[in-house]
Amino acid sequence: MPPPEAQGCPLPIVPLGKTHLSAAEVARILSLAGRLLRDEPALAATEAFGSRVRPGLVSGPSLFYEDHSEIRLVREWTAEAYKYRIALLAGDGDLLAVLAPRELSFEAYLRDILALGNIDIIAVMPDTGGPAVPMVRKLPDDEAAMSAIVSRARGAGSLNIVPYICSGGTWRFAAEIAAQSGANIRVAAPPPRLARRINDKIWFAHQVEELLGRRALPPTKPAFGPTALAGCVARLARTNAQVVIKVPDSAGSIGNIVLAAETIRGLDISGVRDLLLSLLDTIGWRQTFPLMVAVWEAPVIMSPSVQAWIPEKRNGPPVIEGIFAQMIIDGDGKFVGAERVEPAPPWGEQLAHEALMLATLFQELGYFGRCSFDALLVGAAGADVSLHWVECNGRWGAVSIPMTLANRLVGDWKRAPFIVIQHYNDVSPKHGFDELLKLLDPLLFRPGAEAGVVVLTPGVALTGKGFDFLVIERDPTAARAMARNVARVLDATGAGRT
Repeated sequence: MPPPEAQGCPLPIVPLGKTHLSAAEVARILSLAGRLLRDEPALAATEAFGSRVRPGLVSGPSLFYEDHSEIRLVREWTAEAYKYRIALLAGDGDLLAVLAPRELSFEAYLRDILALGNIDIIAVMPDTGGPAVPMVRKLPDDEAAMSAIVSRARGAGSLNIVPYICSGGTWRFAAEIAAQSGANIRVAAPPPRLARRINDKIWFAHQVEELLGRRALPPTKPAFGPTALAGCVARLARTNAQVVIKVPDSAGSIGNIVLAAETIRGLDISGVRDLLLSLLDTIGWRQTFPLMVAVWEAPVIMSPSVQAWIPEKRNGPPVIEGIFAQMIIDGDGKFVGAERVEPAPPWGEQLAHEALMLATLFQELGYFGRCSFDALLVGAAGADVSLHWVECNGRWGAVSIPMTLANRLVGDWKRAPFIVIQHYNDVSPKHGFDELLKLLDPLLFRPGAEAGVVVLTPGVALTGKGFDFLVIERDPTAARAMARNVARVLDATGAGRT
């Protein structure tokens, strides 16, 4: 059963197992949370948005939208390809906002094949030039869209806003709906300032060090200007083979630049600075500081990601739902995605335990919603191994959405282990989604089945770049075999290539 805050919204939460914190650990968490809130009293503030708007979920309809435009450095085609992905969380009576054009075949697939329910789609016009405008700034200016949203909220007396990632714009939009409808609005995400902090790699690294100690991080430094950046990189390059620069508020690896130490040895500081600024310019960086500098560690045994759900404090402690890792099938790296892993003792227990400590800290600060924690297990087989936390994703993502969908489809995803595959193609022409379904029809998952393939995005139809799919099977070996079969089908027809 989902916890109380998830009832009325199809977000089934299934714990991985029991993980407990000691009294001493809880006391340390409370002490750190108290200090952070004293230093930044507005960290969890939502009062400016009115008494009818607060974090949480209530029974009733929800408005879902997946908008990547507020994540620094995200490419336009990525945002377009994933605009429907969060629809996999929606159900009967819910609303989904997407940028036009609509992909009617994918909507029919969600409704008629996956049987996720009747979802009302609100299509808003895309940008015609200049910087992308976030969805929550478009919707209030769209009379038809606002009329539909306000009417649904007024009729139900409440509305949940479920964003892919939260921003101040999300909360201002919620306040506008509350003002026009008189309904209670719940935002299934943290308060805006806290959301910004938690998705900042530098802020997260500082909290990891405060809570778990310096040993829980790779060697890491913030840089507050071009010369400081060059100095940090040069110092770390003296004793390490590779260094990484991270744009702290970007997502995943999009804002990362990995440097071999040998490329800067022999350069003076001004030469290092000029090289780094040039490299940053190639990824679209706009000269904003601070940046994070860290050692790019090797050898890496595993890159685990711990998926967590953080409820309102009155509804219980955070829930650790699963540990996943990036996966590659076959030695040539033919498929890339994620699958559940069970790290050898004691690493599985330590990953779950330390993630629970971090999630509990965030809950004490006022966090609500989906969260994941990315780590590295560093070391050589048979030698000393270290667990290092590298970033936090205070949002939905490429694992948490399929994981939650698998719970909806089979009741508990652990009974039907799944893998997520990202299948990209930069050269073939676009293919319609109906054609894709015909190709995969014998393999498609249908309600009541125990195995099959779920298409997660209509990306191939929209962008020609590829798509993501979920493979549900009786065990991981069978799932990998089915994933290979899917790739053979697509590659043989030109519908995709990894």
